[in-house]
Amino acid sequence: MKFEWDQTKAASNVKKHNVSFDEAASVFLDELAVSGPDPDHSIGESRYITFGASSLGRLLAVSHAYRLTGC
Repeated sequence: MKFEWDQTKAASNVKKHNVSFDEAASVFLDELAVSGPDPDHSIGESRYITFGASSLGRLLAVSHAYRLTGC
């Protein structure tokens, strides 16, 4: 799986939540992670939320969208 994000948003996320996007992406390696639709944040695109343990052992909720490759 490939991850991409805006660098300005990434810096803001560290400042606001003390979580880097690299750590947030590690949640997708958690075999026990649970994902589902995130209708509250799905304005203009389908978004999802995943709950799982990060590589640092913290339980995170990660809001994300799937993108088609080549778009």
